[in-house]
Amino acid sequence: MTYISTQRLDIKPTHKNCWSIFDKFDQHLIGKLFFKKQWFNIILKPHSLGLGVATESAFGLMKAINCDHYKAKTDLAHAASFLRGMGFVKQENHYMVSAETLTCPDPYLELNQSLGIEDRKLSCPFQPTAVQLIDSDIDCFDRSTKLHPQAHHAWHQMKQAAKDDGVLLQLVSAFRSMKYQAQLIQGKLDNGIPLDDILSVNTAPGHSEHHTGRAIDITTHEFEALSTSFESSPAFKWLTDRGAEFGFIMSYPKDNQYGIIYEPWHWCYHPVAGVNK
Repeated sequence: MTYISTQRLDIKPTHKNCWSIFDKFDQHLIGKLFFKKQWFNIILKPHSLGLGVATESAFGLMKAINCDHYKAKTDLAHAASFLRGMGFVKQENHYMVSAETLTCPDPYLELNQSLGIEDRKLSCPFQPTAVQLIDSDIDCFDRSTKLHPQAHHAWHQMKQAAKDDGVLLQLVSAFRSMKYQAQLIQGKLDNGIPLDDILSVNTAPGHSEHHTGRAIDITTHEFEALSTSFESSPAFKWLTDRGAEFGFIMSYPKDNQYGIIYEPWHWCYHPVAGVNK
């Protein structure tokens, strides 16, 4: 049986006709793929739904197995939509796709092309979307947020440690999808802001650390959210002194190599940077 590695996933044979799907970031099991005699099925854990895991894993497996055609059954509307997106066509009592017509939808290209963003404007590295997300804090705008489980755990450890030192940390934002990122940029374009100016503040879809579920924007009481005045707060000093202990690093310091404005509020979780893994 074939071992498959995709951009975000490791897909390993674990039983006859069964592959386990692992998050490449932390090697946590997030689902299973089943394939037998051209029929396939997939089961994902709830915190990995809606993140493109089904498409990426199924496409990777089918390309590796390389059959003439593939079949699947479902009565669920969202599952049928997923199959159609990969090129499956409804038959009498199942769905089927040939190896030649099997496709993997690419929202990255579609979103960036729709915004007129060319490759030469992409100064920041590509950031893969998280394959696990769990509910995290309510942010300062009273919105629910999501983070990768490891980042959520590290954030709460860091927030408690800061509180113990008399410093209050509060979320401004956490996970953002590529689609949401595109909407932010489109809104600014609609208001007449030049694209180059926008991309110095908002990275292109697929290039925001917020996609990973490990980046957070932070504020504290009595300071305006997303303002450089945050650098004069006790919270910023605490983060500068101790953030790395919990794996959090400020991504965009002054005069950074990516041409992004100085963002003292933006911190991203990198497990190798801290002791809490």
